[in-house]
Parts: sequence; structure tokens; C-alpha cells
Amino acid sequence: MKLYSSPVAPSPRKVLIFIAEKGIENIEVENLDIGKMEHKTPEYKEIAPNSRIPALVLDDGEVILETTAICRYLECLNPEPNLFGTNPDEIAQIEMWYSRISFELMMPLMHGFRHTHPHMSALEDQNNEFGLAQRELALKSMKYYDSVMDGKDFIACNKFSYADIQAVTSLQFLVRLNKINIEDYENLSRYTNDIGSRPSFSA
Repeated sequence: MKLYSSPVAPSPRKVLIFIAEKGIENIEVENLDIGKMEHKTPEYKEIAPNSRIPALVLDDGEVILETTAICRYLECLNPEPNLFGTNPDEIAQIEMWYSRISFELMMPLMHGFRHTHPHMSALEDQNNEFGLAQRELALKSMKYYDSVMDGKDFIACNKFSYADIQAVTSLQFLVRLNKINIEDYENLSRYTNDIGSRPSFSA
């Protein structure tokens, strides 16, 4: 298998963390330079027509796009350690928190960055007013999730899961880009530091 990735984007990093947590060693990784628009080349569009990273090419040539789809596929091949839940309640809880984090926290942070940061002007049809509004929404979400993480080490099922990978990679990458100080959110700061100290996050 071959994973098309990028060292500077959060989505492929989630897959790399997932792979490290699983101890999977049979995946070749090829990094694309987003700054040089290598994800927009005709050659890569043959693999990923939407120009999105990551993309996992299987040994038979089939391609899996989208971060969660790739991780779910890898979990099926490598079920331990489990990161998506082992029973109906765990599966539902992890899916719920992963989805909530995606839409309530990650998306506003992402839009806040993509629509206001000067370096994103070449990649985005920017709407500054929309970006600022999304950043305000992100601040409200951070306050909410700071209360959620009060006294908790993990966001779902009292164990490390894919939901934690989604949450912490988003916080690590997007908070600073929105010029937000995560230390203003005591519980989120502790949670991000603790999860971010796992070896997989520096692999």
C-alpha cells in the first residue's frame, strides 16, 4: 500500500498517527508539497480527482480517499489496538464525538484560518467576514469543549480513540493559526499536551 501524504496538513497527519498507534509497517509514504501545488498536478488528480490529501492506494490499485475512511479500512485489517470501539456503545460514542468535534470545532477553526490568513489566498476564494464569524464560533466551541474535558483524560469511553486523534490534531494545528492561545483554556490545554505527548504524535 502507498499513502500520499503531506507533513504540513492535519488530515494526513491523523492517518500517520493512526498508523503509528497500530504499529503498521507495510505502507509506503510519499509526501506531496502543497506549497508547490503538487496535489493539483494531473498525475495526482488521476489518483485523487478532488486533489485532496491523504490518499491510500491499495496493492490492487484501488484508491481510498478521506481520512476517516482510510483509518476505518486500516482498523479492519489491523483491529488491535482498537481505536473505533469494540461494542455498540463504544462505536456510537466514538463516532458521535468524532463527528461533533469535526463540525463544531474543527470546521470553524479551519474556515477561520482559510478565509483570513494571507498565505491561504492562493488556495481559497477568501471571504474575510465569513472567516471572522467562523473564528468567533470556534471560540465558543473551545469554551464548550474546555468544560467537556474537565476531569477527563479522553473525550470518549475513557480510552484513547480516533476521536482523540481528530480533536488533538485539529487543536494543535488550527488553534495557533487562528491566533488563539490554547493556554486560555486550561482543560483543553492539558488534554492537548497529554495526548500530544504520545509517541505516535511525534512519529
